[in-house]
Amino acid sequence: MGALESKVFVCHKEKYQEKKALLVEPTLSEKDLDILETSWGKLKKDISKVGVVMFMNLFQTHPEVQDAFLPFQQLAKEDMEHSAILRSHALRVMGTVDKCLARIRTPEKLQTLMRELGERHTNYNARYDFVDLVGSQFVYAIKPHLEDCWSKELEDAWLQLFRVMSYHMKKGMQSQNSVITY
Repeated sequence: MGALESKVFVCHKEKYQEKKALLVEPTLSEKDLDILETSWGKLKKDISKVGVVMFMNLFQTHPEVQDAFLPFQQLAKEDMEHSAILRSHALRVMGTVDKCLARIRTPEKLQTLMRELGERHTNYNARYDFVDLVGSQFVYAIKPHLEDCWSKELEDAWLQLFRVMSYHMKKGMQSQNSVITY
C-alpha cells in the first residue's frame, strides 16, 4: 500500500513539474530569427534526408518513441530507413518546421499553428513527454548539412525554436486533455 502511495505522489509531482515548465514561455531574439532564416535557406533542399535522419536517431536513442508509432512498432532499423510511412511523416514534420519559419516574425501565427498541432496529436494519443525530444534530434540531423557555418549560436537558435514550438504544442495538447490533473 505504501508503494502505491509513493507512486501516486511521484506521478503528481512529475505532472506538477510539467505544468510548471509551461509557465515560462520561451521566446526568440531578433538574432535567433536572423540565424534561423539564413540557415533554413541552406537546409531546405535536404529536408527529406534531415527528417529521416532525425527520426532514425530519435528511435535509436529513445526506442520507446518508436513503439509509440503504431506503423513502426517492432520494425527493424533497415526496414524503417526505407519505409514510405517514415519518409512521409518526416516530410510532414519538416513541413511544420518550414511553416513555423514562414511565421517566425508573427509569433501569434506560429503559436496558433503549434497549438493546433498539439490538439491534433491528442487524437493519436501522442505522449506529452515525447514532444521535447525532437529538438535535439533535429539539431543532430542538420549539423552535417551546415558544417561549414556551424556554431554554438546556430545550435542554440535551433534549440530555442524547438523550445518555442514544443511549448505551444504542449499547450494545445493540454487544452485538449483538460482532464490532466495536477
